[in-house]
Amino acid sequence: MTKKKAVSSKKIKNEHDSHSHPDHTGHLKQLSRVRGQVDGIEKMIQEGRYCIDIINQLKAISAGVKVIESAIFEAHLKSCIQDAFASDDSENIQKKINEINKLVYGSKSKG
Repeated sequence: MTKKKAVSSKKIKNEHDSHSHPDHTGHLKQLSRVRGQVDGIEKMIQEGRYCIDIINQLKAISAGVKVIESAIFEAHLKSCIQDAFASDDSENIQKKINEINKLVYGSKSKG
């Protein structure tokens, strides 16, 4: 069972946008763990370890990154997207819709 990381209510001001963004520093420990796993895989490769063992470690890294990605995306929806829709700024709303389209459907998206 995966534990959900609580998103900090602390906001960080970004000079490129008109609103504050969620604080993602709570994910630094998870990222540090992933970094350690990458270092471990590098060592496994240098030692000539069994392919399946390396692949299993790569899968663990992918899963760890997915957890972080999901939490940051959820915080984005609850903060940045919600703020845009609450603002009634149609240009900003469309910008956020385009961002989500590109994120979900890739760079060939209309956005």
